[in-house]
Amino acid sequence: MDYANLKTLYPEAVLSDLPFMDEDTFRIPYKNKWIHIPKKELTEKEWQLLVMLKQEIEPSSFPVSDSKWAELIQGQRDLPPKTTQMIRLTQLYLEKIDTQFDYLIWIDSIRQLFEPVLDVFFVSSDTCLIIQDTGAPNFSGEEITGILQTLEDDFSIRTHAYIGQFWTPDHNLYNIFKEEQNIFQQEVTHMHHQVSSLPDIALHHFTKDALSKSAIMKELKTQIDASDDWHELIQALWQSQGNISVAAKQLFIHRNTLQYRMERFNETTGLSLKNMDELLLCYLLIL
Repeated sequence: MDYANLKTLYPEAVLSDLPFMDEDTFRIPYKNKWIHIPKKELTEKEWQLLVMLKQEIEPSSFPVSDSKWAELIQGQRDLPPKTTQMIRLTQLYLEKIDTQFDYLIWIDSIRQLFEPVLDVFFVSSDTCLIIQDTGAPNFSGEEITGILQTLEDDFSIRTHAYIGQFWTPDHNLYNIFKEEQNIFQQEVTHMHHQVSSLPDIALHHFTKDALSKSAIMKELKTQIDASDDWHELIQALWQSQGNISVAAKQLFIHRNTLQYRMERFNETTGLSLKNMDELLLCYLLIL
């Protein structure tokens, strides 16, 4: 299959590094990228033909699911399967997959380790989705990290996880799941931990566009980036909620040394890290 020929048939098609777009699309893997064709451009018959073409392109790749939950994720149904409980989507991004990776054994392992689950399936060769309801165990981030590290040892891969919120299973669920997928694929390279959720990345995700357009923020960021110490100083103070003693212990320095650095930061930037509003502003600039 040639992208140029497909582009002739579907002028609205685009080639992207990302497997998900803001609008509803049919996606086809192509030379380590993704071809996206807007769903509105396709008839039902064309959609079915493209599904067949996609299956021929990747016969030895990940197993394609035809479950009802997979259909919802793919935009092939408007409403989720009937359930009386709230639903959560957990996304796993897998790195360093080789030709020996067994997708079916992976799926079975996920089912056992995260049970009970409603569904587990891949939407691309490196992205696995887990659908659960409120009957799922309330694992902490540390516990999920431990589970993933066990899987990494068994499968010789590296994983990142995004744990979604629980949502009402109504007509809005598709759009919510889609936004969660967009958030994860955009933020996975900025995640500070192996396992993250919305509170961990919301500040960066929902402010990055506004910050990138501001000449003021760019200048402040330049000032902060001028010293190697200031990033870890801001990070430690933010994580300790402004507690100087706790931050000093985290940085393995004396409290007086930390206060001196804060004063020097204030003299250089005009911002006080003792003030939580100003600390938040500085934290946004280092995300």
